[in-house]
Amino acid sequence: MELTERKKRILKEVVDAYILTGEPVGSKAIEKSLSCSSATIRNEMSDLEALGLLDHPHTSAGRVPTGRGYRMYVDTLMESEKLSFEESLLIHSHLTHRAENGTAFLDDTANLLSDLTGYACIAISRVPTGTIERFEGVYINPASFLLVLITSAGRAVTRQFHLDFAMDKERLPFLMGLLNDHLAKKELGGVTMERIAFLQKDLGDLGILTAPLIEMIYEMMADLSREHITVHGIGKLFAHPEFSAPDTVRAVLEELEDENRLSHRYFTEEREGLKIRIGVDGEGLDRASCVICPILLREGTQGRICLVGPKRMNYAKAVARLEDLAKRINAAAGFVSRVPLIETKG
Repeated sequence: MELTERKKRILKEVVDAYILTGEPVGSKAIEKSLSCSSATIRNEMSDLEALGLLDHPHTSAGRVPTGRGYRMYVDTLMESEKLSFEESLLIHSHLTHRAENGTAFLDDTANLLSDLTGYACIAISRVPTGTIERFEGVYINPASFLLVLITSAGRAVTRQFHLDFAMDKERLPFLMGLLNDHLAKKELGGVTMERIAFLQKDLGDLGILTAPLIEMIYEMMADLSREHITVHGIGKLFAHPEFSAPDTVRAVLEELEDENRLSHRYFTEEREGLKIRIGVDGEGLDRASCVICPILLREGTQGRICLVGPKRMNYAKAVARLEDLAKRINAAAGFVSRVPLIETKG
């Protein structure tokens, strides 16, 4: 069956009306926008249903979009939307009055986008760890010293290392020298068992420190690789009827509180353009769609901003506001996204 221009126009009108009202759309509701009779519209709606683009949820004449219908809409039928002067001014003020680009900035950005769109907003940042540049030691007393791990990205983590025996101050440079010889200039994930074995051998009588030192280094590496995740506007998500049932509320809360799941779902290493996912894996968010855009903050910190709403979310509104803000943030950091790529998940 051919998807004619009239069928596309009717599909667009149905999706637009359903986004606005949340109610199944009948032929009468869109007749004024089209130059054809309601009988013709009903026939075309039946064809669109046969094509899997519309669904007939009840015995009424109204239809609702399917996942495939939303896919067609966002790929080819959705019209771009411009920000109002007030919204543009608000975003400009948000960016110009925040000199820093750290986690506080990202939290405020997520809060702003949630307010602008009426959807939940997830912001994730991940500071690049790079390689182990070097180790430094600061002698405190015979029973302890400070171990400093410095990365090629200029980040540093410090831990106090406690000894079970007295160590002369003169031996600390020797210890740091061997750590640098065996572990420096390596990826943070490159501390292999083979390198550890060579380190232990070269340490001689200080070899008993190998295991606790490596354990501490792994802890320091874990601190460096941690992500910052913030979620704003969860209450706005529950204002939509799709998420109002108590069981759904509970499931959504469990998913949005699971940082590992959020990171896996929304953060990818590829610096791709804006994406729209229709349907998100998960017991609570299977009725949701999300708009995701990569950002780059200062000092090379990578991030993702994700707007999460119902499948009938106003995609044009969400895309316009997220894309505008992301472009301004990326431009300030000298990062240009690739051509926007829209994909479906679910």
